[in-house]
Amino acid sequence: MAESLKSNQDPAKASRPNKRPDAQGIDVILVGSFNPAIFHPQWFLRHELIGEEEADPQGVKVVSTDVTEIRIGEIRLVCVGERLTLGTQNIAYEQKLRDLLEGMLSLLPHTPVRACGINPAAHYQLASVEYWHKIGHTLAPKNLIWNDLFVKPGLKNLTIQSKAKPDDLNERNITVEPSGRFNPGLFIQVNNHFGLTPEKSEIGGALLIKDLIKTQWAEATDEVNRVAAAIFEKIPPE
Repeated sequence: MAESLKSNQDPAKASRPNKRPDAQGIDVILVGSFNPAIFHPQWFLRHELIGEEEADPQGVKVVSTDVTEIRIGEIRLVCVGERLTLGTQNIAYEQKLRDLLEGMLSLLPHTPVRACGINPAAHYQLASVEYWHKIGHTLAPKNLIWNDLFVKPGLKNLTIQSKAKPDDLNERNITVEPSGRFNPGLFIQVNNHFGLTPEKSEIGGALLIKDLIKTQWAEATDEVNRVAAAIFEKIPPE
């Protein structure tokens, strides 16, 4: 996650859970039929989606017909076949990432796009190891089964899936696990998956996904904060 972000934790409040992320980022994944070779910084510059300073050739790792990987400032773009990912580990670039997405989709209106994932993620530094264990034991109780089977069982990864209805193409997958950035810490990621039917994806799928991003962005990106707030409220440190 964002190396440049510093902890928001006030030492005077160390005994209370920190409900604000200490590091936060976002990935957006598009699934469709893409031409990786077009996604060169000069293409974005030519269409006025970025400035000269962001079209740095040193940000190009590879651009080819099979795979493209480039950096535009703090934003990383990877396109492999049917999967295009734009992501940043610095949440300060969230709006820039969204502008790039919407600009790209506007320029590629006939590109078949059948799904989109808006995936915010955040790390939360915790005040103590004891509180870290309390969250893990509450989310995944050990006494019922695991303590009788294994020595010191602990929560490694918990994923919850949510759908409005069984046949819905849209779903949320919420992942909670120990933070890889902070020790002790908590990592939360929410995969907000939005799908289009084959008929819609083939005819104007890119523009439909663009409209979906506009209407769903605020709610989707806030989901990680909503999950964290619920965890810290329902599982207090004391």
